Amino acid sequence: MVVEEKRLKINRLPSSSKLNGIMLKYFLKAKLADWFPWKDLAWGTAGFPMELLWTYDLYALHPENAACVSGVKGLSLEMIEHAESLGFSRDLCSYFKTNIGAMDKGLGVFSGGVDKPLVACSTNTICDTHVKWFQVQARRMGVPYFGFDIPSYVAGLNDHRIDEYTEYVVEQVYDFIDLMEKLTGKEFPEKRFWKILERSDRLCEIWQEIYEYRKLVPTQMAFQDTLAAIFPMVILPGLKSGIKYYESLLEDIKERVKEGKASMPEGTEKYRVIFEGIPFWYRIKFFHELSNYGAVVTYEPYTYSFGPRKKLGLPLKKTFRELAKMIIDIPYNYNLQRRIDYFENVIDDYNIDGVILHSNMSCRPSATNMVDLKKAIQRDKGVPVMLLNADMDDPRAYSEEQVRTRMEGFVELMDQNKYS
Repeated sequence: MVVEEKRLKINRLPSSSKLNGIMLKYFLKAKLADWFPWKDLAWGTAGFPMELLWTYDLYALHPENAACVSGVKGLSLEMIEHAESLGFSRDLCSYFKTNIGAMDKGLGVFSGGVDKPLVACSTNTICDTHVKWFQVQARRMGVPYFGFDIPSYVAGLNDHRIDEYTEYVVEQVYDFIDLMEKLTGKEFPEKRFWKILERSDRLCEIWQEIYEYRKLVPTQMAFQDTLAAIFPMVILPGLKSGIKYYESLLEDIKERVKEGKASMPEGTEKYRVIFEGIPFWYRIKFFHELSNYGAVVTYEPYTYSFGPRKKLGLPLKKTFRELAKMIIDIPYNYNLQRRIDYFENVIDDYNIDGVILHSNMSCRPSATNMVDLKKAIQRDKGVPVMLLNADMDDPRAYSEEQVRTRMEGFVELMDQNKYS
């Protein structure tokens, strides 16, 4: 397939630019907290209920996000190779090695480093590296580590077993509260918790409404806008700034619909695509290049998964149960059949023409069973699926020519499937 020389540009939502200010303010406050200890810091990971950290007025830091920033700025390879020079294997997670390398070099939040926290917290969902990563770093920094042990959502689970799993996680919530009382000297601040949870739910409510608009053809919001827009929901779930930002995005989308506009220039959206997995942060222009073929990423499990609604107005014990269920029941903790059903429902709901699966060397849980997922989607839905072997933060795993060739073949298959 020959692509026209003129580049098709995605129309970004005007309010997307506001995210830069939110992130800058966040990073500056993190740095100030390090220089002038006005607030204790805490590390949290994807999958960890960050609302619990903000409840204790801990300033939540996110090493994965710092690694993303390092990748976008073209610094991650240097950090990764430095970590490998310290004896860490090339087979380990590139986020982990970016974090190790940046901190060993003494770099700050603007270069991939993260400041020393009061406590490091993780779960074993989404990423099975989180546990050892944070254990290693907690030991190196001399701080306590807390990890939620989350059972896997295996096939054939009945309600009775889910109840057992839920109670097991709730017990760990109380363990976390006991640890926080020892570290901060504070009893559980219940009133603040309700306020944080309410704001977090409002963020997710707006996010899900945005995704309803993404079902429209042509799409109103492309991956170019959503890939970074999850920042407030992942890291700042209890803060007003994220709510205002999401409200602005939603208003932009509603205005587009009213004016009959879309993410791509009029008449140029040919193929609607799912992208599964963490993007290649060092090679974000991959998604812009897709637009040259008339393809737009209109759904990503990666960005949608961070936005589950919270059940409000329940007693504290029941709220903890709902929080536990939310941690257990996420797409990256699904068994294979549930994952297949999830993708096939999205393909129908979002009028999807093709699926790109990022088989990420650094993210085993998200890349597990991708070959089976690919076969099932092609068999059941009849849409092309491209399986890309790469890495989220290590550019050594990305082959420019190979990806371009694969992309052209994928677009040709979508074209034949849709227009022949």
